[in-house]
Amino acid sequence: MTSTPDATPTSFPLGRFEVDLAGRELLENGASVRLGARAFAILEMLVAADGRLVTKDALLDAIWPDTFVEENTLQVHLSALRRALGEERNCIMTVPGRGYRLVRRAAAEPPRAAAHRAAPAGGASHATRLPRHPDVIGRVQAVAAVREALDRTRVLTLTGAGGIGKTTLSVTVANAIEAEAPGSVHLVELASMHGAAEIVAAVEGGLGLRLPHPASAGGPPTTTTAPPPAGAPRLLLLDNAEHLVVEVARVVECLLAAVPALRILVTSREPLRIAAEAVFAVEPLDVPERDADDTAILQRSAVQLFLARVQAMRGGLHGHGGGHGGGAAELRLIGEICRRLDGIPLAIELAAARVVSFGVDGVHQRLSDRLSLLSGGFRTALPRHQTLRAAFDWSFALLDAESRALFRRLAPFGGAFSLEAMCAVACDRELTVRAVVDGIGELVAKSLVGVEFDGPVARYRLSESTRAYALEQLRAAGEAQALAARHARYLASLFRGDDAASGFSGVDDEPDMRQALADARGAVDWAFSPDGDTLLGVELSATLVVSLLENAQIEECGRRAAQAVAALEALPAGSIAPVDEVRLKLALAAVLPNLTGPIQRAEDLWFEVHAHAERTGNDALLARAFWGLWNVMLSAGKVHEALHYSRRFERFARETGCVPQHVLATQLTAVAEHCRGDHEIAREKLEQGLRHMETHPEDVESIRRFAVDPRAIAYSGLARIHWLRGDTDEAARLTSLALGLIPAETMEPWFTHVLGVVAVPLALISDDRARAAHYLSIMKSQASLHRLTIWREFGDCLAGILAIRESGPEASLPQLESSLDSLQARGFRRLTTPLVIECALALIAAGRVDDALARLHDAQASCEKHGELYFMPELLRALGVAAQAQAAALPADSPERARGTARALACFSDAIAMARSQGARMWELRAALGLARLPRSPAEMADARDALHALAPHFDRRSSVPEIRELHAGLPAGA
Repeated sequence: MTSTPDATPTSFPLGRFEVDLAGRELLENGASVRLGARAFAILEMLVAADGRLVTKDALLDAIWPDTFVEENTLQVHLSALRRALGEERNCIMTVPGRGYRLVRRAAAEPPRAAAHRAAPAGGASHATRLPRHPDVIGRVQAVAAVREALDRTRVLTLTGAGGIGKTTLSVTVANAIEAEAPGSVHLVELASMHGAAEIVAAVEGGLGLRLPHPASAGGPPTTTTAPPPAGAPRLLLLDNAEHLVVEVARVVECLLAAVPALRILVTSREPLRIAAEAVFAVEPLDVPERDADDTAILQRSAVQLFLARVQAMRGGLHGHGGGHGGGAAELRLIGEICRRLDGIPLAIELAAARVVSFGVDGVHQRLSDRLSLLSGGFRTALPRHQTLRAAFDWSFALLDAESRALFRRLAPFGGAFSLEAMCAVACDRELTVRAVVDGIGELVAKSLVGVEFDGPVARYRLSESTRAYALEQLRAAGEAQALAARHARYLASLFRGDDAASGFSGVDDEPDMRQALADARGAVDWAFSPDGDTLLGVELSATLVVSLLENAQIEECGRRAAQAVAALEALPAGSIAPVDEVRLKLALAAVLPNLTGPIQRAEDLWFEVHAHAERTGNDALLARAFWGLWNVMLSAGKVHEALHYSRRFERFARETGCVPQHVLATQLTAVAEHCRGDHEIAREKLEQGLRHMETHPEDVESIRRFAVDPRAIAYSGLARIHWLRGDTDEAARLTSLALGLIPAETMEPWFTHVLGVVAVPLALISDDRARAAHYLSIMKSQASLHRLTIWREFGDCLAGILAIRESGPEASLPQLESSLDSLQARGFRRLTTPLVIECALALIAAGRVDDALARLHDAQASCEKHGELYFMPELLRALGVAAQAQAAALPADSPERARGTARALACFSDAIAMARSQGARMWELRAALGLARLPRSPAEMADARDALHALAPHFDRRSSVPEIRELHAGLPAGA
């Protein structure tokens, strides 16, 4: 072959033939051979592939790009080409069902070696024929590290899973070295080779030397029959060595002895395991964290590669010429795609190629079938780099039978697993523990299984894509059901503990907990499948749902607990252990008041949990039951009952000597007393609890086992109490403190709860619409994201109130009524009385006074029955507004009008009296303003003004609250 160091080769020797690429003709001993244009085009593509497979589709697409032709047309031109080659026809090898590749006869002297021997010393020409990859993304540091390593060691092997980018990295390094010193690099592509003879021939041809065949002696040879000429390459790149790793190792040791100045760079899915070798593990590209913002997502190399490949195919997403133009939601999907593809460049490039057909969302939705989805790689790539499945097929084929069995039996593990777990699930009569111990080392060496160390403890992991392939192999072997059952039983034995109120036993740190949850989810899904084991599913769900509850996975906890409880009810009595049954009921009871209800169902379940705890003397469970009963009673608006259970909790904690539980119980009692209208008593208890927690922070951590921060409870209650006292600035400060204390890892449902019953209502009632809208948008987003149906409807009520404030009742009143009715149908009355009051006031403004009165009387009856007196002054004020509206609609001299005005006066007066008894100055001010607006005698109006003047010193003139501004501005309008 003739070339210049930087030129593309223009001719290719083929036995006694030469392929003249520039002249587009086939020469035999210098004479032109008659060959059709399409037959030559086939030959040209085979030459360009340099021994790699060229598929039939690639040939058809390239030679007949705009015409549909049958495969037999291709066969006609291939036959003509083979006839022209005569005795050399066998150099075109057919790969059945796939395509063709060009091979050289091993016995023939490599033309390049002959050229070296014929060339003058020092003047040899070395055509590297290095491929030019697209811009390499995310590998700057790796390129520098590899070059630095090559300065220190003579043999460097780049290892990693299939598609990780070993070839791209090695060729990038080689191109950089070649650019600095032309002719210094020679590439040998090993993928299409089948034995040592082909390796030796290719190396000899590239380096211009002669080596004995490595297999002709018991070990690697140490001498050469002909040294390399001056100017021969100093870096040999051996690409894709894993299928010939033993033969490559022998050739490399031979070369090390023969050519002292030579550096060798190898790519392989496993090391050569020779003394002189250093190993560089090629890592996946960086992927964004789950909660990364847009800027952080765009900075990750995996995302950059995805966007670059899509842009190259489509000119940018959604028609944008550069960067990312698909919006924040689409960018997050891209980050999720890259994360689920484990940052593997091949998988990411294949996924990007599918965006043209399916769009980003379509690719994301189809990732569960990634082995079918991820195909369509570059036609010039190796066959195993054109689909994700082919990449795994290549590695799988290199394993022995026992390693293949172990590999597929690891598929049930969704994340990291120990050797003990592996043996428990994978071993049987056919696969012994010894085979597993030997096999896992082989799988790690071949980059099919990752290993990480926690001190001396090894933990193994399959990437998500590798696991998908292993699952496919497991199903093909007919072992999927048996292994799923083993895995589920192993997890059931591992996670089961005696504490009914606790989840996975022995799982302490966050990564282990995430993995335990992932494994248990998979096992439960199998158990409830048609081929699964329902009883096992119920047993494993019992631990899973409590752990989901502890980790604030509220919606999933409710869904899985409901599934298991329904399955349990269909099983014979006593099918599972009582501790498992109570776990399921506890978890379902805890989440129903935040999801869909009904609240009565949650109440019934908590009574069952409480009865079991008392019957068995389980103190931990009894404490959880007291908390649950307090919570569900408040959710039903039953303040007397909530106070009953919080006080029982206090006595229980005092008797058992558990200080953290006593602190929590006292906080719960304070909240119930606040809801009953005893605001000053509640304030003292809440502040006392905060002082204790400041000096005993360890108690806070203990209380968090109840999935709530007690300081958030305290600050929330104090915020409402300070607002009632007229200190609106302090109320806003305490609200911010409450929101800031809720831990991010277990923020729901309490974050949405604090927004819904403290932050948004206080902003609305203070007429701070901007702040209300801000908090409300967060609340509704969180409620929708976590499928907290009750809190989403609560947010819809608040949104309706805000809309009415801004544009009147006409458009938004139906939304408010509908959402409020839905909440009440679920039995949810937790702090919904102010929603009823706002709805009633809007109904009055719309002229529907009777409808308003119906809602107000229903709320009044419930509050009086169950002790929710916190809002009773406001209810009485609203009843006064309704009575005033009824009176105003009557003739001025009507006795009914006078009686209506008297009813309004009585309601406002009762509201003022009750507000004073509670120390709720804001309720008193609002009622006093209503009273002052009533048309009455001059003396009575003077008394009303005096009452307002008496309130004025308690309110800051700088406040932006409308009622306070009205108070300090003078007499109210109409007074």
